[in-house]
Amino acid sequence: MRKLIFITLFLPLCLSCVHNKQSEERITKTFKATGESNSGTKTSLSGNQVLWSEGDCISIFNAACPAGEEYSIAPGDSGKGEASFTGTDIGAGPWYSLYPHSLSGSFGEGAISFTLPGTQIYSDGGFGSGANPMVAVSRNSNLSFKNLCGLLLVPLKGSGTVKSITITTAAQEALWGSAKVSMDYADAPGLEMTQAPDEEHKSITLDCGEGITLGEEAVNCYFVIPPGSLSEGFSITVSDLSGHQISTRTTASINILRSTLKHMAALSCPLSGSKLLACTEWGVYDLSGAEAKAVRVFDKDDQAALRSGIEMQFRIQSLVNANALTISFPSSMTEGETYNLVLQSVGDTGLNDATVSAVLLKRENGKCWLEDITYSVGYIIADEL
Repeated sequence: MRKLIFITLFLPLCLSCVHNKQSEERITKTFKATGESNSGTKTSLSGNQVLWSEGDCISIFNAACPAGEEYSIAPGDSGKGEASFTGTDIGAGPWYSLYPHSLSGSFGEGAISFTLPGTQIYSDGGFGSGANPMVAVSRNSNLSFKNLCGLLLVPLKGSGTVKSITITTAAQEALWGSAKVSMDYADAPGLEMTQAPDEEHKSITLDCGEGITLGEEAVNCYFVIPPGSLSEGFSITVSDLSGHQISTRTTASINILRSTLKHMAALSCPLSGSKLLACTEWGVYDLSGAEAKAVRVFDKDDQAALRSGIEMQFRIQSLVNANALTISFPSSMTEGETYNLVLQSVGDTGLNDATVSAVLLKRENGKCWLEDITYSVGYIIADEL
């Protein structure tokens, strides 16, 4: 009798377990997703067309699921302009979506909040996976994503192997960190950076992995930047595998627009092997050819003078040829940094009055080797006589 009672009691328990397992089976939903087709969109570029990438995931939110659910791309849809994303059904719409999927993403009071990354990954011919955020809103199963940021293209040429590139804004602007976007937009969303613009968040870094090798043909490096940034100029610091750095600054205002590409002129970065380093005499050199070519160098008919003050002035003058070249430069300079040099010419020196930007490559035995980052011109000046 006891045995029969035991079996009777055990059978409902087993049936209950089966029922619970069935109720826990996941109900899924699939969305079709496309992105804006213009320069500066993500996830990868084929001309101006958006192509989804392998491993892409999006977050789907609604009023009942403010923390969002992760939806993954269909295995066969990488490399396509339209992709299917499948995840757990979170209930009725409207649905709000964020690319890329973010564990910190949330939906509340009509807006999606998330975090922009401070480090982006270099990608040949485009930009790294997950670097460029997009949002979409829908009442059906189709998601038409809109870009939130703009794109800055920095072409680099020169020598050496680049490990990382860092952009630092001169204004009080946060380039990464906490952000939000109101999802009641009509045509285009507006990104609001809620992150405080402290020193840490004023810089973003492009990680070049094992390194990209520079040469005569420029390598395109893409940065995803919040709209409205770089309003007072910025600095660019390029680091090589050994930790050597070259920096340049610009005070020019660049207005970053949503879903728009800004293209900088190519920067020359002599991280190693600059032709100027083979030169030893004070003067100015043309570095555009295979070898450095002297434009104006110190010779036996010249006299050299160095004047110190708020700024340094190095002067090469020839009494025989009745000409003089004065180069003014800061009294304190650091290797790898970029500085303004003021050139003043009297007589026929082969040079015109100008202000140029140059990287301090080396300082040794009372001499400074500086290379113009834009026009391939080298300067060897004295910082002591």
